[in-house]
Amino acid sequence: MKQNNFNFLRFYFAFIVVVGHLIGISKVGIFQPYLKYFNTYISVTAFFCISGFLITNSYLNTSSLKNYLKKRAARLLPAYIFVVIISSLFLSLLSRYSFADYFTHPQLFKYLGANLSFLNFIQPCLPGVFLRDGLSCDVNGALWTLKIEVSFYLTIPILLYVISKVRRKYILLIAIYLLSVLYKYSLEHLSEITGNGLYLMLSRQLPGFLSYFACGIALYYYQEFFLRNKKWLLILGFLVYVFEVKMGLEILTPVALSIIIFTFAFSFEKLNSFAKHGDISYGIYIYHCGIIKVAVDLGFFEKYNPIIVALAIIILVILAGFTSWHLLEKRFLKKTHSIRIE
Repeated sequence: MKQNNFNFLRFYFAFIVVVGHLIGISKVGIFQPYLKYFNTYISVTAFFCISGFLITNSYLNTSSLKNYLKKRAARLLPAYIFVVIISSLFLSLLSRYSFADYFTHPQLFKYLGANLSFLNFIQPCLPGVFLRDGLSCDVNGALWTLKIEVSFYLTIPILLYVISKVRRKYILLIAIYLLSVLYKYSLEHLSEITGNGLYLMLSRQLPGFLSYFACGIALYYYQEFFLRNKKWLLILGFLVYVFEVKMGLEILTPVALSIIIFTFAFSFEKLNSFAKHGDISYGIYIYHCGIIKVAVDLGFFEKYNPIIVALAIIILVILAGFTSWHLLEKRFLKKTHSIRIE
């Protein structure tokens, strides 16, 4: 368990999300052919697989529920609260409202209330910000996954308690998996036949992604079996994944993706110490959207060479993640006496 590449994988998937959003939000013509190589949905669901494994390990190896919740809060909340508040303050400079109107506007307080409680969809926009043609007003579209993570953190103690009472754990995990897939497909179908976007939004909540988390949990409980058979499981997983992608399915994709991810996680020992100078994956994930949108709103991609602007944004995002880790995230984690992130 201690020797793995999860830090590298989280950085890799976060970086894919950064570049995918950079291409998608900027809408720069020369970048668009490369969008297919930076699939943000795959990266997000990969995070959920990894989280299922690591959070299960964290909970089962923490002395009490109270300490578990402290560790999760210390990992997630400081940087999250910071990015919500700093965005609200800094983006007042780009608002079409005056400072007086901006800081007294009801939309600002609704934004703070919704985002600080992880209900980003209630109010994703700030008053008078990002109103440029072709640019959506939402401040940080990447934050939608955090409410799913938080929901999973709160659910895992109950889930693992029930699993601990079952002799054949795999039967319960398969049932959870199948119910999750059924939930997601049912709501997506309702959205298609009714045209009601609410069903689609509901399909993208925790129950719809629990299949990915369940795979991570299963791999934690059955990691010895997985490690003994990872070579042939990788071949099977790869074939299933390619087949479902070609067919536009997502029934066995969580299983196949998890197998591919965890095979990599427990291979390539040279990557084990990837984050020895700082775990910046969470930072670059939560800061990148705002940075990209500011650059687009200010017209940097039209005024300057778009390739240079894109590289500057990527460097700035990495610096933001590095700074956030060392000046904010790491300090709060020290208080939990657990710098290793799980």
